[in-house]
Amino acid sequence: MMAFRILLTGMSAAVLLLGTGTGCVRESGGGGEPDGGERIGGLVELPEYPPLEHYELELTLPQRLIYVGDGGKLNFKLTNVGKEPVRIIEWYSNESDNVLVYCQPWLPGQDAPDEEMWIALTFDISHPAPRYALELKPGNSVLVEKVLPFIDKLHIEPGSERRFFLKAELNLESVKVQSPLMGIRVRRPEPGGAGNGSATSARTE
Repeated sequence: MMAFRILLTGMSAAVLLLGTGTGCVRESGGGGEPDGGERIGGLVELPEYPPLEHYELELTLPQRLIYVGDGGKLNFKLTNVGKEPVRIIEWYSNESDNVLVYCQPWLPGQDAPDEEMWIALTFDISHPAPRYALELKPGNSVLVEKVLPFIDKLHIEPGSERRFFLKAELNLESVKVQSPLMGIRVRRPEPGGAGNGSATSARTE
């Protein structure tokens, strides 16, 4: 994007600024830089995805039971629980990139997670990473599928289960949303039986 700002003095005009880049640039009014802004000469460069001021979003995991052999798929649900539409301009086209997941084993006799034991299930985001604007009207939601690759490698006897603490957050700059603490159960399907089936891919509701 090329932006030109013209400063007129009397009958003459001179080009004051020729800036290139993906972010926005605005003139500083002398009252200090906005949060996240960086001063360049007499100007302030704004972040590419500035924080939204008003939003009420909720990140949850309706599905709490998964089976070995189903690919370790979980569907997280982001819901607009407010009264106004929310427009997120930085939503990743690759839906799973929008959510970060943290996990740790839920050991027998353990009532709460150990804050020093969280494991971030990070995955490299391919670049360039296409994005688009996602708008959620009040009451609407979007499902984001995440994969826990270790699930299918667990050794679990039929009839028993393993449990894990889980938490998640949005991998975005303009909105900061964290899930509540959650627990999931992992089982092996009974011989001749079926698991919970393939998880539904991401979609809006």
